[in-house]
Amino acid sequence: MRVGIIQLRSLPAPSTLLKTLWRLAVDDGILWSHLFSSLYRLLCGYSLAVFFGLLIGALISQREILHHLFEPTLNIFMSVPTIAWVPIFLITLGLGDKTVITTIFISSFFAIVYNTMRGIEMIDQSIVNASRIMGLNGAKLFIHVLFPASLLSIINGLRLAIGYAWRALVSGEMLAALIERGLGKMVYQARYFNDAAVMLVGLLIIGIMGYLLDQLFLTLLEKSTVEKWGMTLKK
Repeated sequence: MRVGIIQLRSLPAPSTLLKTLWRLAVDDGILWSHLFSSLYRLLCGYSLAVFFGLLIGALISQREILHHLFEPTLNIFMSVPTIAWVPIFLITLGLGDKTVITTIFISSFFAIVYNTMRGIEMIDQSIVNASRIMGLNGAKLFIHVLFPASLLSIINGLRLAIGYAWRALVSGEMLAALIERGLGKMVYQARYFNDAAVMLVGLLIIGIMGYLLDQLFLTLLEKSTVEKWGMTLKK
């Protein structure tokens, strides 16, 4: 059924999109192979970015000299579009998964570092001093004081990073020639056949998965921590 509001004959009708989704997911089943390949790369790159982003963000925030040294660098690298890194990684890392995972890592890493650093720096210094007087230092100080107090800023960084990661995933899969499976590759290959239905289904799946990951992970984390602790208004 065509609504007829916009006359664009090159775009498929909603009924065509549903048929294409059914064909890819049920008849051929190839959609699941693309989806799981993309989720694997996303998990690898994003997990590494979360680990190193939290660690480095915490270290920078605790040393003034590191803050002055690395904050301009962070601002510079955050201004570089993720897709601009892809050609460099293609040359240095090859045309396979390493390029895509590294692109995801880079796209997420700087946002997590920056928000972690800012969140910790905004903590009342009297709380930090009192914790040190009570014997908390190093990892214990971070786990019991710095991390909980800066969690609202950290979650915002994680939320930004997951969005950046999806964009990096799609662009990396489109340009990495040796990758055979992935949502980005599915969308890119569909252009050779002018198959707009497959392209739109791919974009729809990417959007839905991004929303689900946010709701199942970040929103759940937010509700069980900062909202429960009264650090933000409950939705």
